[in-house]
This record gives sequence, structure tokens and C-alpha cells, in this order.
Amino acid sequence: MTTTVPVPNRARVLRDVLRRAQSIGPFSLPPVAGLASGFIASFMVDALLYDHVDTPWRQIADAAVFAVVAAPVWLLVQRRSVRHAYEVLTWLNGWETERWQSEVGRRLPALPRATPQVLDDLPDTMGLRPLRVELLAVRGDVAEARDRLGLLPTDTPWQRFERAALDEWVAWWSDEPERVMAMEEAIPAIEERERSLVARAMVGAARARRAAVTGGDAIGPLAAVRPALGDRPARYAFGYGTGVILSVVLMGLIASVAVMIAATIIR
Repeated sequence: MTTTVPVPNRARVLRDVLRRAQSIGPFSLPPVAGLASGFIASFMVDALLYDHVDTPWRQIADAAVFAVVAAPVWLLVQRRSVRHAYEVLTWLNGWETERWQSEVGRRLPALPRATPQVLDDLPDTMGLRPLRVELLAVRGDVAEARDRLGLLPTDTPWQRFERAALDEWVAWWSDEPERVMAMEEAIPAIEERERSLVARAMVGAARARRAAVTGGDAIGPLAAVRPALGDRPARYAFGYGTGVILSVVLMGLIASVAVMIAATIIR
């Protein structure tokens, strides 16, 4: 008989902690500071150009100033360690998604653990058995997850590490004591560079999840892995700075229209 363990908000706890690390109340400080600074600068430039430059050139200047001011402020206010933590998670999630896509034989829209309902259609193959254990735990079927975990092979260093990682994963979802030490002890035997990095990132994520529910440092364990990854996170997402700049440019176009309307009303 399957035992179901309630896990409200457990899937979001790490993401919420990372967001709160740079928030004031419900507001994330970096984008608020960046966008507010850009809007003020844009409004000031519009006032200086109002009697000398016609539309649409004045609005183009407003948008340019908005982007030039907002992007650096956004990046300067952003905590470096938080950005690094996000980049490690982005790379780890991308690597895992590619792995399971290869095993399933089709493209997946997101990391499977984000949509545990895929478990119902998952082929029961040897390669997908670790994923099945992971999804059973996410769904709350802890007893079945433990049963299947005990059947996983441990012939290679990676298999031994993955079994230790899944043991910790199931323990996390069932609110049991941590098993992260066993994950760390299995890493030195992994000779393949890429999988060794994946293992280190998994340990960082496991420690971050544990810290997230105990009030500890949930950022440090992930940020510490970032230097070893080099440019790998860029494979799965734009660099953080690029994403900020693109967001600011789009917001700048909107802000230039808002500034024009506000200036017209004031005058």
C-alpha cells in the first residue's frame, strides 16, 4: 500500500528563498531599483529635450537613456551570489532535462519534476527508473519510491552516487533527516568530468533545499559550485546580464511612451 506524504510548498521552497534574499516585502529590489532609476532618468531627459526635439526622436532618446541607466543599476543591486545560485540551478535543470529527453525519446517542455503527472505515461525502462523514483517522491508516493530505490543498480560510481542522491531526495520529500554526506562521499570516484560537476551541483542543491527550510544559508552551497561551471550555464539560458539588458530595453520602449504621456499631462 502506498503511503502519501503531504508536501505543501516544498517544490517551491528553494525558489522562494532565493527570491526573498533580495526582496523587500513582495518586491524584488534589483528590478524595482533599476526600473525606477531608468524611469526617473528618462523623465529628466524628456524634460530637457521637450522644447528642442520632436517625436519620435525624443521618445527614442528617452528609451535609450532608460536602458543605459536601468540596466547597470539592476545589475549593481543584484547580489552576485544569488545570480550564481540561479545559474547553477539553470545549468543543472538543463542537463537533467536533456538526459531525460534522451531516455524518453521526445522533447520535454520542462524538467519532469515540474510536471509529475508525466509519471503515468513513463515507460518502465532501466534508464528511466531513477526518474520514476524521483517523480514518485514528488507526487508523495514515498513507500513505492523507497521500494524502487532499493532496486536501482550500484555497479558504477555514477550509479552509486545517483542512488545516494535519490535516497536524499526521497528523504527530503518525506521530511526525514538528510543524507547529503553519502552523496559527497560518492563524488571522488566519478571520473567523468561532466558528471562529476553534475554531482557537485546536486549536492549544492540538496544542501540549499535543506537550508531553505531550516533558515540556514540556501545560497552559499549553490554559489560555491558556480566557478567550476565556467560558461556551461549559457548553454541553457541567456547570461543573466543579457537577460536584464533585453528586459530593460523592452521596458524602455514602454517607459518612453509613459514619459511622453506624463509630460503632456503636466504641461
